[in-house]
Amino acid sequence: MSAANANNINLAENLQVAIISGGRPKLKQRATARLLAPLKDAGIKNIAWVVSEKDAPQYETDEYPIETYSTEWAYNYAATHWMKPTKPKTGDFLGAFPGREWACHLAARNHCRYLLQLDDNIQRLSIGSRDTAAGAETAKQLNGLVFYAQTLTNITAATNTRMCGAQLTAVAGNKNPILARTGFPYSLFIEQIDHNRAPWFGPFEDDITHAYQYGTRADGATATLVPLLNYRKESKAKTGMRSNYQHDRARYLQQIFPETAGVTYIGSTANGAGGGRIFHKMKTGAIRNPLTITNPELWETTRKQVADALNLWGKLEAVRMREKVIKRIRGHHATT
Repeated sequence: MSAANANNINLAENLQVAIISGGRPKLKQRATARLLAPLKDAGIKNIAWVVSEKDAPQYETDEYPIETYSTEWAYNYAATHWMKPTKPKTGDFLGAFPGREWACHLAARNHCRYLLQLDDNIQRLSIGSRDTAAGAETAKQLNGLVFYAQTLTNITAATNTRMCGAQLTAVAGNKNPILARTGFPYSLFIEQIDHNRAPWFGPFEDDITHAYQYGTRADGATATLVPLLNYRKESKAKTGMRSNYQHDRARYLQQIFPETAGVTYIGSTANGAGGGRIFHKMKTGAIRNPLTITNPELWETTRKQVADALNLWGKLEAVRMREKVIKRIRGHHATT
């Protein structure tokens, strides 16, 4: 994506980047750290780790500051934004939502209209209708998170969306080559920061409930995904917040939104290890408010830039396919 395009939102002036982290004191445990350099190279100065003061003393530092929120503030905020009948007690696990709310405050203090929220365990980016090596190369050639941030920010500015995210590869989704559709962003998304921003609630499935707040609001706001921008997260980890989440948390989501959230129990696992789990599935139409274009010129600029990226992915995919065919042919001749 050409940063020189006059229609693009100026990221250097308008973007705050916040990596939400907890329980991963070593830099090598935070895979997202390896993806941040292009953002700095693009002139984006407001980049920070967001960590609780309880975890911060053990955290290894890099060139980006660690923004901390106090334990007292976190529990006070959680107590008034808690979606369970019983309020949290001191020492209870709060989840990521206080950090997400603090990141919004940070963006506001830095006078940033848009906030890019990232989980700390994003392993790779890939562009295309499938998560492939050619897609990862496409993302790399287009400056990775810079392209993602520009695309998501542009779509947010050009439509009625308040929260716009990339597609998590582990979640099946509509991979038609459309620019954006309504949906539930998870771990890599842009949120608008202004007086119409919704507060974060928790402790479970905070990203889903946040998107649901926007997608069902009376003012017509919505939440969206960009299906061709993919990202992959760590599938297994003994660090971070995941180990603290209850495996039956999906049932709480279903209790709050019985009309749109379904649950299912899967007793077996692919590798035969571990116990059964309860999974959620948001029903079609859960995001009630449709996506509406409010700035056609910016939308068209962004559509063309994503189309160019898709064309690049197609060319790189063809090259890799030819390489595979040649390798197989040579391997066949070597054994005959």
